[in-house]
Amino acid sequence: MSEYLPQDIVMKILSRLPPKSLIKFRCVSKSWYLMISTPYFINLHTQHALLSPKMMLLRRYSKLLQTDVYSVHAAAASEFDYAGIQIEYPFRDRVRFYYRIVGCFNGVVCLLDDQFGQPDAVAIQLWNPAIRRKLTLPPPPSSVNEDPSMSMVALGFGFNAERSDYKVVRISYLYGDCEYLLPPRVEVYALSSGRWHTVEGEIPHNCVVEYFWSQVFTHGNVHWVAYKTLGKKNSKRENLIMSFDMIREVFDEMLLPEPLENEVPLNLGALDLGGVLAVVQYDERVCGMRCSIWAMRVYGDVGSWSRDYAISLGCGIGRVLGAKQNGDVLLATKAGALVAYSGVDGKCEDLCISGTKDSFYAGTYNESLALLNEGDVARHRLPSDSESESGSESGIEYQSSIEDEDEDGEDCLGDVEKSEFRMQGSMSQYLSVFFRRPFV
Repeated sequence: MSEYLPQDIVMKILSRLPPKSLIKFRCVSKSWYLMISTPYFINLHTQHALLSPKMMLLRRYSKLLQTDVYSVHAAAASEFDYAGIQIEYPFRDRVRFYYRIVGCFNGVVCLLDDQFGQPDAVAIQLWNPAIRRKLTLPPPPSSVNEDPSMSMVALGFGFNAERSDYKVVRISYLYGDCEYLLPPRVEVYALSSGRWHTVEGEIPHNCVVEYFWSQVFTHGNVHWVAYKTLGKKNSKRENLIMSFDMIREVFDEMLLPEPLENEVPLNLGALDLGGVLAVVQYDERVCGMRCSIWAMRVYGDVGSWSRDYAISLGCGIGRVLGAKQNGDVLLATKAGALVAYSGVDGKCEDLCISGTKDSFYAGTYNESLALLNEGDVARHRLPSDSESESGSESGIEYQSSIEDEDEDGEDCLGDVEKSEFRMQGSMSQYLSVFFRRPFV
C-alpha cells in the first residue's frame, strides 16, 4: 500500500490505529519501523488518541488475591463497565503490597515504591501498559545525601505540551528542629533529556502535607494541597493550592475557599473532578463519615470555588477518587467497596469491585506510544481464567509466599489494611509535632 500512497497519507492512516497494532506493523518493513518510531509520529498518534473516547484506569489491592489489580474501563458508558479489561502489570512481587500512583497522563503511569515506608532505594517508574514499556528513573542527585527518616518527598507528574515531553517534579523537605526546613529542594526529570536538573528561582516556603501527597495535573500545571505557617512558633497556618508550571518550571499559589483555609491539612486532598481542579474535605481522614467536594469552576479564578457535593455515608468514607462523565462521584468506602455517589438523589451504587480503601486509584486513560524509544520491555503473565478472587471468576495468579512469615511471625505479605492505617497515623503524629498540638 505504501508504494501507491504518499508517506504523509500512510502516516495519517497509521496514526489512527491502536498501539498494539502499530507495534506489530513495525515488522512490516524497515521504513515502517523507522516511521512509527519517530517522535513526530508518536506525538501525532497521541494527539489522535486524545480525541478518542475516554477510558478509565482503575487500580485496587485485592485482599483475597493478595496482589494489586489494574483494569481499564469505558468511561463514556451510561452504566459502569464492571468487567473492564485487566492489563498486564510488570511490578508485581517487587514491592510490599502496592505502589503509590503519582499520576497518569497520555497513557503513561508514574509509580513510586514508598507507599509503606521508604526502602533503601526509592524507585520512580514510568510505565506504558498499552505497549508494555517501563522506565526506571535514575536517582536524583539530592537523594544521595538524604536520610529517608529525616525527609519528606512530594512528587508531581505531568506533560510539557510545547515540547511533547513528560516530566516528574520532586520536592524534597528536610526535617530539623521539629519542623521541615524551608524552602525545599526542587528537581525535575525530563524524559527528553533522561536527566534530573535543579529548579532555580523562587521556591515557595510551603509544605505539602496531604495524605500521600497526591497531585492533580491540569491546564499544564501540577497542583498539590499545601500549607504555610504564619506567626511565631508555627502558631498559625494557612492552607492553599501550590502549583508548578511544567513548561516554565515556576511555582504559583492559589487561595482556597474560606472554609478550607484553616482546616486540618490532613483532611484535605487535591482531586481531578472530570478535568476540573477540585479539593475534597473530609470530616476525618482516617475514619470519616462525611466529606465535601469544592470545585474551581473557572481555572485560576479563586472566586469560582463552589461546594458541588456534600457526601455522607453511614458505612464510612475511605477515599474519594474522582467523577464519572455523568457527574457521579467515584469513591471507596471504609470497608473497601467501590461505589458511585449521585449528587442528584444522594444515592450510592455499588459497582461490585472491592479492595482495600486506600489502594484504589481511578484516572483518565488513553492508549499511546509514549516510552516506545525509552526504557525496557515490561511483561507479566495475564490473569488466568481459572483463577479468581471468589474461586469462579477471572483473577490473577501470583507467585508470592503467602505461607512465608517475616521476623515477627506475620505473613510475608502482612495485613495491608493495618499498614494503611499505620501510615495515616504516622502522618497525624508528624503534623501534631509540627504544630505543637494534636489534630482532633
